[in-house]
Amino acid sequence: MHPEKQLQTSWSEMLKVALPVCLGVFVQFIVMIIDNYFVAQIDGNAMSAASFVALIYLTLVMIGLGLSNATQIIVARRKGENRIDDAGSVVGNAFWMSIVVATIQFALLYFLLPVIIERSIESKQVSEYMNVFTQYRAFGFFFYTLTLVFNAFWAGVARTRIMIYTTVLTAFVNIILDYGLVFGNLGMPEMGMAGAALATTIAEACAFFFLLWFTFRYHDHKTLPNQIASGNIASYKLRHWIITMPKRHSITLIKLGGPIAMQMLGALGIWVIFYKFVESMGEQPLQSSFIVRNMYMLVYVSVAGFTTTISTYVSGLIAEKRQSELLPVIRKLILMNMCGVIILSHGLWLYPEWIVSLFSDDPIIMFETVRTMHIVLPAMLVFSVTSMLLGTVEGSGSTVAGFTIELATVIIYIVTAYVMVYVWKWPIHLVWTADYVYFLSLGVFSLFFLWNGKWKFKKI
Repeated sequence: MHPEKQLQTSWSEMLKVALPVCLGVFVQFIVMIIDNYFVAQIDGNAMSAASFVALIYLTLVMIGLGLSNATQIIVARRKGENRIDDAGSVVGNAFWMSIVVATIQFALLYFLLPVIIERSIESKQVSEYMNVFTQYRAFGFFFYTLTLVFNAFWAGVARTRIMIYTTVLTAFVNIILDYGLVFGNLGMPEMGMAGAALATTIAEACAFFFLLWFTFRYHDHKTLPNQIASGNIASYKLRHWIITMPKRHSITLIKLGGPIAMQMLGALGIWVIFYKFVESMGEQPLQSSFIVRNMYMLVYVSVAGFTTTISTYVSGLIAEKRQSELLPVIRKLILMNMCGVIILSHGLWLYPEWIVSLFSDDPIIMFETVRTMHIVLPAMLVFSVTSMLLGTVEGSGSTVAGFTIELATVIIYIVTAYVMVYVWKWPIHLVWTADYVYFLSLGVFSLFFLWNGKWKFKKI
């Protein structure tokens, strides 16, 4: 067996790992913006409904992302230990677990969410739109959750370029189908909200089947591109391990991925709770807040790319017993993430009015949204640092600690937001200052865990 080469920690090499993930998330952001743009042409409540369901969908995706992140961390660790065949069996095990996870996610969104919507959403029109969107969107789990496992493999071996191909394909298919299915263009039926949901689900299916084909097609040295063949990808035996359905890593994946999933459920779940608070303030604050959320998703392009990278590097460097390089690498990645967030958030202070005009021409919504953008911009800069600290905790394999940090932060955030909305009755732009409480708490708790340095030697 040929040993895998060690992780390279130069600025350029780390960017090569991070940028494809960033680009992949950026394309997903474009897809979301296109979705929101098309449904916003129906009316503002349609955009709120689609955004609400998308947020709940993403929250449930976190269950699969916990499994995916655990897979990535273990693959990176086994690669660093030169236990290549073992890394391949982890991916095979995770693939079959992801099918079970996708079934659970589907059942929760398709059967349970409509009941929750009926009992909790005050606006009748928003409620009706959400139910229509949900019935088509729920099927996406059977493709996206499985895609996450293959993404975890490629990220774990620090070769993320394939993510560019899958996300560009997703964006292209989704945009074409949105244009056709929402308003009946290109000879397609006019389906409105249902068309937007169906378009995204079909796009996710196309991305999954392409990724499956790519991973299996480029699995032996005869068909591998030179840059992949040199890394000996075939030795992972992915095709073999997926067909044979290994189970021996299930407990490890659950122990490692379960806390990550719970942590991420908390991180996204608080957005659902926050928007439920905001929905009680009226339709205009809700529409304004969802426009602001779009800008958060843009900033997340950088955060997602560099937190994925920091998890891979922390896990890999620990496996290679290169603990002395951890802090310099972490500092580099934090600086790169900060630069990325600054670049991506520049529109919030240079041309916020134009951004808002894409989604609404209501002067009240425009005014409140611009004020909120000015509030959240500094908070995003704080997030660029604290998200990386939490990524370091998780990359070390200390996922229970990551969950504990997130849980404590979520409790503080929910209490703060509740008091701002229901007790102090602040206007919407001031309610968004709760984000400072969340991001700062995340950073303080993460630093408290990392301070003694024991995480550098954790075995998984």
